[in-house]
Amino acid sequence: MALTETGDHEPLDEPEYRRLAEAVSSTRSTSTEQALAAALGGPGGPAAHLEFTHTAVLVAARSVDDVVAALVELGVRPEEQVPGEPVPDEPTRDRLARLTGHDLGADVRLVRCALPGCPRGLEVSVLGGPAGPDRVGWAHPVFRVAGDEVVSRGVYEALRDAGLVPDGGGHDPRGNATALHLRGRTGVELRLPGHRTDLLRRHLGRPDEARRAMFELVTGAWRTRAVAAVAELGVADLLAGGPRTTADLSERTGTRPGELHRVLAFLGALGVLHRDGDAWSLTEAGALLRADADGSLRDLARLYGGLFYLSFTALEQTLRVGGSAFEHFYGVLPFEHFAEHPADARLFEGAMAAGTSFLNLVPGLLDLPETGTVVDVAGGDGRLLGLVLAAAPGLRGVLFDRPHVAGAAREVLARSGCADRAEVVAGDFFTDPVPAGGDVYLLSRVLHDWDDERCSTILRNVRSAMPDGALLAVVERPIRDDRSVLPLSFNVHMMVNTALGGERTADRHRELLAEHGFTLEDIRELPLDMAVLVARATPV
Repeated sequence: MALTETGDHEPLDEPEYRRLAEAVSSTRSTSTEQALAAALGGPGGPAAHLEFTHTAVLVAARSVDDVVAALVELGVRPEEQVPGEPVPDEPTRDRLARLTGHDLGADVRLVRCALPGCPRGLEVSVLGGPAGPDRVGWAHPVFRVAGDEVVSRGVYEALRDAGLVPDGGGHDPRGNATALHLRGRTGVELRLPGHRTDLLRRHLGRPDEARRAMFELVTGAWRTRAVAAVAELGVADLLAGGPRTTADLSERTGTRPGELHRVLAFLGALGVLHRDGDAWSLTEAGALLRADADGSLRDLARLYGGLFYLSFTALEQTLRVGGSAFEHFYGVLPFEHFAEHPADARLFEGAMAAGTSFLNLVPGLLDLPETGTVVDVAGGDGRLLGLVLAAAPGLRGVLFDRPHVAGAAREVLARSGCADRAEVVAGDFFTDPVPAGGDVYLLSRVLHDWDDERCSTILRNVRSAMPDGALLAVVERPIRDDRSVLPLSFNVHMMVNTALGGERTADRHRELLAEHGFTLEDIRELPLDMAVLVARATPV
């Protein structure tokens, strides 16, 4: 049944209305497993890692209002758009141009819809003008991939192995998502958060893939400095209350509007900012540059795009003669520099705190006893120990670190409400006895600061304090394989910006622990390729 004409609106053509009606019906009645089976021609595939979230529909219509009216008749609730108009659908325009060889999608608009009583919805792309022989249309399920980049890559490869073939895709900067279109018995779309450049290149099979990849590598410094510059200027803080124009941001930051606009446009393409005309707002990633954001990365961006950015310019010297690139560039080792430059020291401390949001998850990964003692060796400001004690009210804690750390640790533990159950002991794990008799020992981001020889001293001293069977939890970023980009990049970073530090493979961690009286029992995952290596003190 086609729409009857109402008001100034023309009815939809019958095929377009039927496509909408069938999409509404199938979206309501089809599960994730059924939608995937329809595309594959039978059950199977990585359904456990997929969620059928909505159906993407393309229809041709004389006006968007005609489509909205049809959707209402079908019991669908179009979401209100701001400022009252559907948003332009740029990815669909690009796909149409590729499929037809013509710019048919110059006025494609997107209407998002909810289905009352159904967890799924519709995204209807409206192609202006009546249906005809030069028009195309589609209706296909969209699956959200649940999991990290490794899981996403595995899901994609499993679907390719099952017979689905690439059918276009791209990055949507508005939603900061990557869309991968595939085709089998039916079309499907995978929707992944963020800009998955490697997977997108693999999917699109660009003939200039190698050249494009190298261009992105050699221009990576431009991205780092652009992010660092807007972090220094506090642009994200200015956008906390809502969108602002380039002129407004320029006036508030004391910068030149033309030059600032170029950087903002660059960051918009990278998914840091969202652009609406000449107004800018924060994406989810960009919001992390706000100083007041939970887990703010502003100081980290300033450090990596400033002090440590410059130290990397001496990397070649380190490769030729050894030593720390930081020392080659600045003339002293990092902590000597921080002692002489308090502002840099505060920035470093803020950046390191920003990179520890994963610590909130550590207590839940530990097999904590109901009672006993937790000893945090080189526990720093006491944040991790405070989290562990808060998760286990029957435990007592001991924080062991150098004397100058003790004051700050006591304050943090007091703010955590654990001061009455925590003791701070001053000492050096190289030369002083580690507090003995604990049930659980923590070594968080300690071993990567040192070479094997000094790590052996640390582990030997910790083991001498532990009773047989006590638990040792080591928090590090182990290198799992030759595609572990974050661990491998931090391995270089530690070489550049420390005297003796570096990341280790999981096997090397296992060997080091075994050499000093520990058995590695498990490796438990944390975000950003961090992990808790759970070890047990073995009887001597």
